[in-house]
Amino acid sequence: MTSEQLWRTAAANLLILEELRRLGEILSRPLPVPVVVLKGGALAFTHYPDPAIRPLSDIDLLVPEQRVGEVRERLVSAGYREWAQEMAPGLNRVLSHHLNLRRDAPTLYVEVHWTLGLSQHDRYAPDMAWFWEHTEPLRLPFPTPLLTLDPTAHLLYLAAHTILHHGEAEADGKWWYDIHLLVGRDGARIQWDELVARASAFRWSEAMLRALTRCRKEFGTPVPGEVLSRLEAERERSLIAVLERKARPRRKGEKAWDRLRSLDWTGRMGLLRGLLFPSPAFVHWRYRPNPAWTWPFFYPYRWLDILREAAHLALRSLKARAVPGRE
Repeated sequence: MTSEQLWRTAAANLLILEELRRLGEILSRPLPVPVVVLKGGALAFTHYPDPAIRPLSDIDLLVPEQRVGEVRERLVSAGYREWAQEMAPGLNRVLSHHLNLRRDAPTLYVEVHWTLGLSQHDRYAPDMAWFWEHTEPLRLPFPTPLLTLDPTAHLLYLAAHTILHHGEAEADGKWWYDIHLLVGRDGARIQWDELVARASAFRWSEAMLRALTRCRKEFGTPVPGEVLSRLEAERERSLIAVLERKARPRRKGEKAWDRLRSLDWTGRMGLLRGLLFPSPAFVHWRYRPNPAWTWPFFYPYRWLDILREAAHLALRSLKARAVPGRE
């Protein structure tokens, strides 16, 4: 990073640190809400030698599912607003795992998570009760009621977020270094047996294996060899295929198809409804029709786009069958 980039990151992170203090106060009164700070929002101020070398684009918070509505109301009252429109009312709770909130002047983004999977209807959705059992106080430069995940749970989540949620092709370099610093600093506190067992129970073993193997190769991360061997023994052929696809750039049609296959039937019906018949509010938000009255014409445009992507996938599948060994 250049000196200018360091100064910019340092200034931005000071604003986020102050916002963490403010969020702790907002969500602790009048009735406290348990709030877990995830990823960079916690690690930048606890694991990096200088927070200025860990750029932060937003603050990720985990709250109990039954209190998401209450948290949203408190943050809206504090100046935040939802900036991403749902494809259809209520669909986020079926297909997504967080709310997207934004506050202006200065611009700050907060994601309010209720699960650490892509969706509660995803085949790789974790047991959230276990994660809530593995929280601890977040140590910031000031007293705060905010929590973070303990090293075992945080490492498990960071690997799933990087490899399973986004895929290696879209992984940000800072996410790998987060994993490296977490293992390097808290390796003695990581319950490796529990981590392997939970990775297997959540069907995250392949994601965990890929994340640790890459960090060990690139940074020399001190991962016990027997842990990698045990994760290797838990590999699932179906997940290997999913992550191989995510390890290369994908078209939006491929992403949608992979997403559809990962959901249960409730999730699949919700995704299809959102893709084919999004709400007028979403159409206005997504396509910005000008003039505004033209918004109904974006439905056939959307359907044609979906058909084009489907045709591409079908053609590629036919070519793959015609050439043995080709994906």
